Amino acid sequence: MAQKWSALVLVALFVFVGCASKKPFRLSNAYPMPPSIKRLSEPGACQGGEALAARTLIVPKYPRFAKRQGRQGWVVAKLDVRPDGQTDAVSIKRSAPGGVFDGSAIKAIEKWQFAPVGGTGLKNCLVFIDYRLGQVRIGR
Repeated sequence: MAQKWSALVLVALFVFVGCASKKPFRLSNAYPMPPSIKRLSEPGACQGGEALAARTLIVPKYPRFAKRQGRQGWVVAKLDVRPDGQTDAVSIKRSAPGGVFDGSAIKAIEKWQFAPVGGTGLKNCLVFIDYRLGQVRIGR
């Protein structure tokens, strides 16, 4: 009888511990090889960080469905910066896996604010956003 109670208590303990622990990020795909930003850029285009001084830089959120599925990848976003420092014409130049992280990146970039750049602003700036192992990082 004591063995049954011990076994029951042990099973209950495992159930409670299992329910209390946070699920870890479970990798389901290999990290895709990122591109060379310099090769993607057009002549005369700014490359994220060279001429940009961020005032507000919101890190994109890791999409829930991608995190649950263990997906990882990257986005190369293209944007213009108006003379007042607001982002404009945000689009995705390349991404892998295609379409998985694009919406998250665009939503965050549209909220970015840079120091005023004057003149006619900056055109065709490229920014690399890394979605890896449940974490998001801007740049390399």
